[in-house]
Amino acid sequence: MLYAFLRLLARFMVRTYLMGGLFKVRGAENVPRRGSLLVCSNHQSTLEPPAVAAFLPRRDSWNMAKSEFFQSGALKRWFFLSYHSFPVIRNSPDRAALRRSIDILRSGQTLIIYPEGTRVTEGGLIKPEPGAGWLATVTGAPVQPVALNGGRGAFPKGSRFPRRARVELVFGRPFKIPARTPEGRKVDNQDAADTIMWAIAELLTPELRGEFSDLDALRTRLGHLRQEV
Repeated sequence: MLYAFLRLLARFMVRTYLMGGLFKVRGAENVPRRGSLLVCSNHQSTLEPPAVAAFLPRRDSWNMAKSEFFQSGALKRWFFLSYHSFPVIRNSPDRAALRRSIDILRSGQTLIIYPEGTRVTEGGLIKPEPGAGWLATVTGAPVQPVALNGGRGAFPKGSRFPRRARVELVFGRPFKIPARTPEGRKVDNQDAADTIMWAIAELLTPELRGEFSDLDALRTRLGHLRQEV
């Protein structure tokens, strides 16, 4: 009940502050309403974590968040736990977080992660960590690509309060990444993660695609790993 209230509050705050057509959601009909789902989004501002969870049309979502958030005071820790978040130690094989992630997906619920592993405050998309690809292949969960355009203009790093700016949250078409190639070789975790970022890049405006700007080259290299569901 508390998580549902916090999601409702987040939606209200975003729509109230970005009223007058400044905030739009597109593609929500693409999101499967049941079954395991690995939601992967870009992360360029403070806005993505609350907004993606709030506007995702699923009530069973969990958020992977950096462990520092759970160590900076009881109130912040309470808030993140209440917002269905759990800690992950970044840049390390955090086995507890990985086990929790696998349990969530194998139980048919939704996991929200940010494959780049950090907030990217300048430029476009960067190379993702291989963990997102590993989760997709080891669980077989469908991947739900999500992109938030305009987040930096609305809530950049270091800003204590949001600014009025045009923001669009886009949900793409889900897909699966096979555990093995047609030749029987194990799919490389980094290739799987790159496939996820390619799908996110397609939803972003061109100037935000960064290392994933050449969509045609990505389609040639990774197209065989992206299977529609």
